Amino acid sequence: GREQFHGLGSMYCRGAAAVILTYDVNSLQSLTELEERFLALTDSASADCIFAIVGNKVDLTDDCALPPDENKPEKSVASCGSKVRKQVRAEDAIALYKKILKYKMLDEKDVPAAEKMCFETSAKTGYKVDYLFETVFEMVVPIIVRQKAEGPPQTVDITDYKPAKRTKSGCCA
Repeated sequence: GREQFHGLGSMYCRGAAAVILTYDVNSLQSLTELEERFLALTDSASADCIFAIVGNKVDLTDDCALPPDENKPEKSVASCGSKVRKQVRAEDAIALYKKILKYKMLDEKDVPAAEKMCFETSAKTGYKVDYLFETVFEMVVPIIVRQKAEGPPQTVDITDYKPAKRTKSGCCA
């Protein structure tokens, strides 16, 4: 079912100041698909776009040593009953981040470090979700401020629309 929406992705990334690419930490295939299917969508993002690689569903892993999330301490550490082994390691996400930099022809010294831009979260429990968005937000705001200072946006403002004056045609006047 995802194939029918694949063509819409570049429209959502157009001019983006940040792109958050998410995979399932319990599925190596999800990381592979992320690279194969969605890496090209980043072509329409802004030149100084921030990229974050996010592994989700850590609440389902057998890694029971998750520290509690400050915002939701009672829900962030789940019981270790029927957990699955994590298939995607942090090193795999870092490798993807570095592939993105290479694909975008960005120098590693000019962008945030891979270790700072690869996250593991749980959308279900809220584990590190706030931290992810706060980190990305702190990096994006200066970019947006700089872009506004550099000149007009690359978009069309439809509020400036002025209807064309009608003129009478020579043959029907």
